[in-house]
Amino acid sequence: MGLGARSSSGCGETQQRAAAHQRGQGALGSQLLARFAPSRSNGAHAVNRITSRDNQHFRHLHRLARSAKERRGGGEVLLDGVHLIDTYVAAFGADDLQLVARASSVEREEVSSRLRLARDALVLSDTLFDEISPVVTPTGLLAVAPIPRPGLMIAKPDGDRFSVFLDGLQDPGNLGAVLRSAAAAGGGDVFLSAQCADPWSPKCLRAGMGAHFQLAALHDRVELLETVRGFQGRLIAADSHGERSLFEADLEGTVGFIIGGEGAGIAPGLLELAAERVRIPMAAGVESLNVAAAATLVFYEWRRQQSSDGDFAAAGRVGCREGQRA
Repeated sequence: MGLGARSSSGCGETQQRAAAHQRGQGALGSQLLARFAPSRSNGAHAVNRITSRDNQHFRHLHRLARSAKERRGGGEVLLDGVHLIDTYVAAFGADDLQLVARASSVEREEVSSRLRLARDALVLSDTLFDEISPVVTPTGLLAVAPIPRPGLMIAKPDGDRFSVFLDGLQDPGNLGAVLRSAAAAGGGDVFLSAQCADPWSPKCLRAGMGAHFQLAALHDRVELLETVRGFQGRLIAADSHGERSLFEADLEGTVGFIIGGEGAGIAPGLLELAAERVRIPMAAGVESLNVAAAATLVFYEWRRQQSSDGDFAAAGRVGCREGQRA
């Protein structure tokens, strides 16, 4: 009976926290919508309706959805869904955003509310929208946004961050998941070698769940060896043959984590620059972890060492709920 009473109380507290979270989300949504509001000095915003594949706007969207060269050349990215768009707006505002809606979705409140306030918007026929949508079941709302330059991204204090150097992560889903974990654990600058997948591809953006716009800076296609050499801090490589367990390593101070790709791992030249190589203990007969899972363990061991037990436990509970919801 005592256990039942505690469970009932715990349920009530959980419901109260959930209600408070929902109210907070509603307030956040209102704030984000306010940031969509353009200056009205130029009159009403334009909404162009497109039904032809020959339309130049549609052709541009089609290339953005499929070509890394197009995205890099034009410095633009295609964002899919309200969550990703709102995360971008929260970081950079909506002045340079072009919304793209599916014709049958324009009456949905989450779509119509943003279209009413957008400076520039396109409405595509369902057939055309589905051709550029990166998911099987279209969300109904896309956006074209400038790719953030590192200098415009969020700056974090040096004492409250770690850096990440990613060498040859070729799977965009894994790359996005690593970025998501880095942002959640308190990462700052992330550097990607030229052999990494395109971080602005639709698959990587979906896996990142907005992390691209929450990190201090995302540096794409860098000369990683040169960048690592110039890092002012301790370099720690995640290496299955490392001499020390991750959970015995000292991660205090300014650190940078080197994470290798799924197949080739970390290049020998980068390994030589690491002050320490750490391994993740595994059961007998298990050769390796997925790179995103391994990176998450590394990042959160850093976070654990920076946090008091109580603070980390509380943060962990919130993270668990977020992960279940995703």
